[in-house]
Amino acid sequence: MRKVLLNYSLSMKPVFKLTALSYTSLIMFCYGALLVGNALGAYNIGFIPIQWLVQLGLISIIIHIGFTRKLYTVEGTNALLWLFFWTIFVTTVNVIFGDYPSLMSPNSTIPYTFFIYLRILVLLSFISAIYIIYWLLVRGYQDSVIIWTVRIGTFVSIVAIYIYIAQIYGLPEPPRNRLGTGGGEQSVIFSYAFHRAMGTFREPSHLAEWLVVPFFLSLRKGLLNLHTVLIGLALFLTGSLTGIIGSALGFAGAIIISNPFKRSSLKILLRLTIAILIALVFFNAIAVSYGAGQTNLFQVISERMAPILFGGGMKVSDRDYIYQYLATTSLPLLGSGIGNANLLLSQYLESGLVTSFLSLYFNFMYSAGILGTILLTYFLLRPIVKILIIKKIRRNKQILFILAAYLSYLVMFAVNSEEFSMMFAVAFALLAYEIHSHESVGEARRK
Repeated sequence: MRKVLLNYSLSMKPVFKLTALSYTSLIMFCYGALLVGNALGAYNIGFIPIQWLVQLGLISIIIHIGFTRKLYTVEGTNALLWLFFWTIFVTTVNVIFGDYPSLMSPNSTIPYTFFIYLRILVLLSFISAIYIIYWLLVRGYQDSVIIWTVRIGTFVSIVAIYIYIAQIYGLPEPPRNRLGTGGGEQSVIFSYAFHRAMGTFREPSHLAEWLVVPFFLSLRKGLLNLHTVLIGLALFLTGSLTGIIGSALGFAGAIIISNPFKRSSLKILLRLTIAILIALVFFNAIAVSYGAGQTNLFQVISERMAPILFGGGMKVSDRDYIYQYLATTSLPLLGSGIGNANLLLSQYLESGLVTSFLSLYFNFMYSAGILGTILLTYFLLRPIVKILIIKKIRRNKQILFILAAYLSYLVMFAVNSEEFSMMFAVAFALLAYEIHSHESVGEARRK
């Protein structure tokens, strides 16, 4: 009898492994599908933006994993969770005791309550994305996450390059059926020296920000990498100061932190240089100027940066209204609540549209107050401090390009995006996993 039971248990073991593998592979597939959906910022299904459906998908998946499998604690997310609960608390108090619905524009397409729910949904879906990606990493899918993030980034870049050419020569492109960021029909022409790529997004800067993570992850292997060239070309065609300057500063910071004279750092620098030079050749062949404009990318960037660097900073940029608001409005102790802060900004500007802070930091400063700002700062800086403290982490060959993507987002959050994104969740989860792996190895050796 014992022999029969033993044979039965042995025969069932591979079946269990296959089931576990299939479930993890399914979650990996869902990650890839949702990442593609996350890139479709310019499109709706019916009247619902695809990006909203992606956010709901991320939340649904993490709930399912939590009920059917084991969730893993993610290094450094305690502050993020406290930030989430604090933001919900502050928002709820302001909704109950404030009169924010009266600040909603009569032209708004959604009611006030749904507007607040959407803002909470973004934050909750970001947390869900971190835990899903980290779960995949712990299950041994680190290479798969990186490879498919790069492949999808390359695919999105190819589509963006095609749409760029299609808009110039009148070729067919998928119809954009989501409202533009200005509240009306999406614009494909912007005040700039040359025509800008926006791909499947509503603005060029959104495309540029999304491409930063796959761009740096593509540097992992190969001296001449087609993925890096194509993603770099699409990034250049956006003409986005945020994406290009943010990537440059992020890479510079990562090189300095991880040791610029390390052999692996020099190899990645060589790969980056080769890819950029090839991408610039294609950029000069494809980019089309407006009127008397020109397509010298570095000259265009320097002309736009000069007033900011030497003429008064961001106060003389096209974001001057944000800094005027900051100068005339004191930082709230508790905050106005997520979404409510934007309504107050819109009221100050006498705008008929909900106005963005164009900065994650400013948004949380006025939405979650001083405590929220402290929690946000701790959450964002903790991985960097860990890397600076633990020398062995910096020896890892993968840390440089992951850290470069992470630092790039910290720059871009200052001048472009006021909300967390799925791509930043990828960068954070990868960095948290590397830190946890090295700390676990160190603890094991000490024992």
